[in-house]
Amino acid sequence: MSKFWLKTKSILKVILEDYIKFPLRLLTSPIQGFTEFKDEKKGKLSVAVVFLLLASLLAIIRFNNDGIIINTNNPEKFNSVTILIYTIFPPIILAVANWTITTLMNGKGKMKEIMTLAGYCYFPTIIISFVNLILSNVLIESEVQFITLLNILGYVLMGYMIFMGMIVIHEYGVFQTIATVLLTILATLVILFIALLIFDLSQQIYGFFYSLYDEIVTRFF
Repeated sequence: MSKFWLKTKSILKVILEDYIKFPLRLLTSPIQGFTEFKDEKKGKLSVAVVFLLLASLLAIIRFNNDGIIINTNNPEKFNSVTILIYTIFPPIILAVANWTITTLMNGKGKMKEIMTLAGYCYFPTIIISFVNLILSNVLIESEVQFITLLNILGYVLMGYMIFMGMIVIHEYGVFQTIATVLLTILATLVILFIALLIFDLSQQIYGFFYSLYDEIVTRFF
């Protein structure tokens, strides 16, 4: 029993340190926190992945379980895979775009560090999303503005973490970071445009070969 308790205590300690205390340090002391994130390797990709999965899970849960005062979703259109894609792919695409831009601008951040940063930045929105899930089933309609305010706060804190993280990870100044953010958004749009072109082209190729197959089957079989 004592071994079980020691193991449980050790696991809880790791959860408290890696999933709560350190992300909070990144929020409250971003310069020192992200220095430890980069130089002392305290930022862990596994934690970032868990945060992304938690954000996806909360989005899936909230689709049907948010209170009626804010829930405008159609239950018949529920698709967990689509929600998962919309939650996980944006930070991945942004990370790739940022790495592409910062490589050209002598940024010091590695791809793994940028990906890890993207996952950690979901921390405030996860907390606020969970709180809003509860509040939406408790508050009345006249108090719905409070939920909106919390949502805005979550995205502001997420943006703050991304901005401060980029300053430290890439060793940029404020204005260079702002320029990098704008170029990252532009690069993201280019990546999405190319991805849509490839998708459309693949659909056309598939349609051509399917039509060819259907014609052969109809004529000869």
